[in-house]
Amino acid sequence: MINLYYHQNQLSSYEIIDDYYRTYTYHLTNFTCYIHLQCNRGPSPTCLHWTGICNGQIDCLDGEFDEEHCWQLEIKQCDDK
Repeated sequence: MINLYYHQNQLSSYEIIDDYYRTYTYHLTNFTCYIHLQCNRGPSPTCLHWTGICNGQIDCLDGEFDEEHCWQLEIKQCDDK
C-alpha cells in the first residue's frame, strides 16, 4: 500500500510522487521468471513470467520467442470426463 503525504512547498502531484519514490526505495526480493526461453525483456530485473508465454502479445525485445510454437499447446486439450 502506498501512503502519500503532502508538503505545502510542493507544487504538483508529480512532485509528491517523485519525492515519495526517492525517499522510499523499493527492493525487489523474489522473482518468478520463466527460464526455458532466451528472451530479452530489457534491463535487469525484467524477465519473462510464464503467463507472458502464448498470450498473443510479443514480450521479447529480441524476437517472437514467447509466441513461437503456441499452436502445439493449443492442440493438446484435456478430455472432459
